[in-house]
Amino acid sequence: MTTNTWGENISKKVYLTSKDVLKAAAKLIRIHGYHGTSTQMIADVLGVSKSTIFHHIKSKQDMLFQILNEPMQKVYPNLQEIYSRQLSPAQKLELAVTNHMLLLVDNIEVVAVLLQERDCLKPPYSEILEPVREGYSQIFCRIIEDGVNNGDFRQTNPRIATLAILGMCNWLVQWYNPEGAISSQSIAKTYAEYALQLLRP
Repeated sequence: MTTNTWGENISKKVYLTSKDVLKAAAKLIRIHGYHGTSTQMIADVLGVSKSTIFHHIKSKQDMLFQILNEPMQKVYPNLQEIYSRQLSPAQKLELAVTNHMLLLVDNIEVVAVLLQERDCLKPPYSEILEPVREGYSQIFCRIIEDGVNNGDFRQTNPRIATLAILGMCNWLVQWYNPEGAISSQSIAKTYAEYALQLLRP
């Protein structure tokens, strides 16, 4: 039994999975940054050899892509489904922000890496992820534009409003404590109310 860099007792994993590697990598990258995290550091945390890590990832860039892609694959389909519903723009925005916030609080490590290290991703991986990120933002923008057009929301620039709302939401990764007293549902509800208050006439 050994101790990892977080002071946790670990034993050599016999059945290491890709999820194990990505989870450890995301935690280290959040602390040390992408460039400050080596595959040897990840191997040490998991109690395995460096060569074992490369049975689960093609490269360090591949590893970063998998970490960044995971939250987008969770949240983007939900947002597309929300936009397709027969609801008012205000109702869609409330659900969209709630969807976004629940992803943040339930996947804080990987989302923090997505927000902080996405510029470290290079082609061809960045060319895969960037359209997904932009498409996600565009759906928020369309919801707000629809709300402006039907009177749910005041006259405003939908693109700027989208950036303001997502920026407000994403700042959560800087202060959220998963062991805190406030539930994820309560946080999501509060932020959805804030977003609506920003846009109401």
